[in-house]
Amino acid sequence: MAKDRPDRVKEGDFREWYFPVEEIVGWTKQFLQDVGYEILPETYIGFAKPDFHAKRVEGDKTYEIVGIGCQHFDVALEGLTKLAAIRSVRGDKIDYTIVVPPVNEFLMLEFFRTEKGWKYFEIKRNKFMVWFANPDEEYVWCLVGEPLDKTCKEYFALGKQSLDGVLAMQLSKELWEEEEY
Repeated sequence: MAKDRPDRVKEGDFREWYFPVEEIVGWTKQFLQDVGYEILPETYIGFAKPDFHAKRVEGDKTYEIVGIGCQHFDVALEGLTKLAAIRSVRGDKIDYTIVVPPVNEFLMLEFFRTEKGWKYFEIKRNKFMVWFANPDEEYVWCLVGEPLDKTCKEYFALGKQSLDGVLAMQLSKELWEEEEY
């Protein structure tokens, strides 16, 4: 657990959690298996190779998810670009997510709010998700978006709470106020 690994949390101007991408991806795969997903081989889909690809069958429905692990929000745009490349091949019938370790709230909000929230709005337009994964505390939290597979939602930390409502309201308000002047 986190107590056994004090090097995981770095204090400074902003608190930062450090997990190697492989560990974030490994924990996410375990999470998906707990939900009932089968982990599929990692192969290229078009020009991009996801860090994980999983599938779950429930009755006559099949759910799939592909994801990219990112060390920090600084490289999340690269991960989102890979997801967009995969989505151009697979379409909107499967789920797409980037997975990052927990970050300071200020840095997270800065990522979504910069340049009038274009990253947030593009994530939403493409129906992507953003997940926090913490292997030490064994949770995955869906911050933005939601999976097509509603069963998956039951397993997320904080259940149905995402930042979508707050971010959409704040960013829309800012855009609205800007247009008024």
